[in-house]
Amino acid sequence: MPTAPRIGGMLIGYYLLCPRKAWLSLQGIYMEQESDAVALGRLLDEAAYARSAKHLLLEAEAPDGTLLAGRVDRASLGAGLLHETKKSRSCEEAHRWQLRFYLYLLHLNGVCLADGQPFAGQLDYPLLRRTESVRLTPPDIERLTHLIGALGQLAQQESPPPRLERRAFCASCSYEELCYG
Repeated sequence: MPTAPRIGGMLIGYYLLCPRKAWLSLQGIYMEQESDAVALGRLLDEAAYARSAKHLLLEAEAPDGTLLAGRVDRASLGAGLLHETKKSRSCEEAHRWQLRFYLYLLHLNGVCLADGQPFAGQLDYPLLRRTESVRLTPPDIERLTHLIGALGQLAQQESPPPRLERRAFCASCSYEELCYG
């Protein structure tokens, strides 16, 4: 029987975009090293917001015992704000859920501001000169609990979910050749 997976924020985003992509990643099949889009994203991460506190590592255990982990792009701890930097808004909903997952990790660890208020999140799109605020609500916590459970079940599957009918983002996905090649 395979070991229980460690669920991360990017995996949440993958699952929302394409369960097959999430399954491939859960199996240790990583294609990002070949992706020009991912290389551009890494360069943007290194260049944007250079003076800010960067790459906050978070870990927690879900109520069901699943190990959770994430790497936040940067944090303004005094302001109670986690930031995720993205190059485009093409997968915006997945970006929101990735950031909500990081806020959930803080919630599980009991981390809040001195006045008891929860941390907030901000999606930063420096190339677009846009930002978007993200909050974690009780319904979001319920959905994240469901997503974590679904990823645990997905990890136990012996074969990948069927490929999606071609979507616009598939052409730029680093797994595109595995699905449609």
